[in-house]
Amino acid sequence: MLLNKNFSRKSLLFVVLCVFAAGLVFAQSSADLTKRYLQRADDQYSEMQYEEAFKTINACLRFAQNADEVPGNVYLLATQIYTKLLEKMSKTKNYALAENATFNDVVMNLQTYPKINEDPQIQKFVKIIQQQQEDAKNAARDAETRKTMESIADKQQAQQKEMMENFSASQQEMVETITTSTQESNKQMLENLSDKMQQSNTTLLEGVTTTMTTTLDTMDKRSNKTLWIIAIIGGIIFVIVFIIVFLAVKASQKAAAQQAMQLDSTLKLIAGMQQTNNQLLLGGVTDFNGMGLKSAGSSRWGVDALPAPEMTEEEKAELKQLVIDCEKLGSEIDAVTKRKNNSKNVSELVYKLAMQLGLNQNSSMVYFAASMVYDAGFLSVPEEILEAETLTDEQRVILKDHINHYEEYLGFVPKKYWEIFEDAAKYHHENMDGSGTFGLEGDKIPQIARLIHVAESYNSLISRRNYKQIMDKETAIEELLSKPDMYDVDVVKVLDAIL
Repeated sequence: MLLNKNFSRKSLLFVVLCVFAAGLVFAQSSADLTKRYLQRADDQYSEMQYEEAFKTINACLRFAQNADEVPGNVYLLATQIYTKLLEKMSKTKNYALAENATFNDVVMNLQTYPKINEDPQIQKFVKIIQQQQEDAKNAARDAETRKTMESIADKQQAQQKEMMENFSASQQEMVETITTSTQESNKQMLENLSDKMQQSNTTLLEGVTTTMTTTLDTMDKRSNKTLWIIAIIGGIIFVIVFIIVFLAVKASQKAAAQQAMQLDSTLKLIAGMQQTNNQLLLGGVTDFNGMGLKSAGSSRWGVDALPAPEMTEEEKAELKQLVIDCEKLGSEIDAVTKRKNNSKNVSELVYKLAMQLGLNQNSSMVYFAASMVYDAGFLSVPEEILEAETLTDEQRVILKDHINHYEEYLGFVPKKYWEIFEDAAKYHHENMDGSGTFGLEGDKIPQIARLIHVAESYNSLISRRNYKQIMDKETAIEELLSKPDMYDVDVVKVLDAIL
């Protein structure tokens, strides 16, 4: 019995010693493997094979991590390799590595090994690459926007060309009809006048002939004095006939001139009809007659509106300068609110929505300018409030009150455009059910404010924000359509159509 117990104890001791020996062997093997991988990664780093060194050092990190603790020299070399690799990516803008690895894989490894991510150089290059990717995405979106606008412009131009061709054909037919009718009328009038002149001449000639015949019959009976009297009478009759013929020709010429004037008036009327048709092709929703451009509060987009008159060169220069000033102020607003390209993206969407909804070119350009500076009131908000992650109740009140501080920044806006800029800055947070800041609802909300409300919300949904997840276009549109109490559904549907 005692022998069995001694045997069991010896067996257990043997097993423990075996396990301990195996652990020492594994630890030694893992340490050797880590050392070999470290040396290999260092060689690849020296030869500037940063992608290969990246794979090797990652393997080294995994082996070292399995050995309970990563040595400091492994972290040091890994930091150097990661820095060089990220620097190479930022310069070449090639974010793909060998074997389908990408920049995202580098970021994931940095999360796995946070000690490497503490290096300032690595953080700097990560931010640079993320910004490059964001800029590339914005560039692609801008290209798509330009392509969409060009497509819309080409479609509108084709429609206008087709309408003008149809109108020109109708106009040509009308001119030919009027010309033919006028020619027939002139011809008929001249024929009637010619017949009358011929009858008059015949009557006069017959009278002269009869008189002369009678005179010749009595010449033998009359004296020379009588002959002279007859000759004088004949001359008088000839002069009378000449005068009658001359007056008839003048009357014919006058009638022909009147017919020509009537034809010219008709052609001018047709030309005026063509000009009116060209203006109607543009559509319109505002009154732009020098008395001030008004932001209508109706939902009748482009209906029952007069076309905008042609702008003078002075007005065009004034509007161009207004756009330049708004673009500069919009950049300042984006800088303080940390919303990159927000004014540019929102104003472009508002312009396309306005054109698609039937507003004329003049109105759409003013809407475009106002949409770049609708958040000018944010310039009055203290910087610490704009950058704070959490706000007190008092700070929320100050932030919300930005819509009442736009006037001090929009002094450059001409008086005739002021109402639109005021509506854009003051009412862009109004909801369709009246739950906004000032309680306006439905069609009482100015059209420019409804356009900005939709465009700003859409841009926010598809842009990167720290407090929310980025949405794709389809999901963002569905989100807007699901809230008819906040957004004008007609505007959202047009937005969906032009994206």
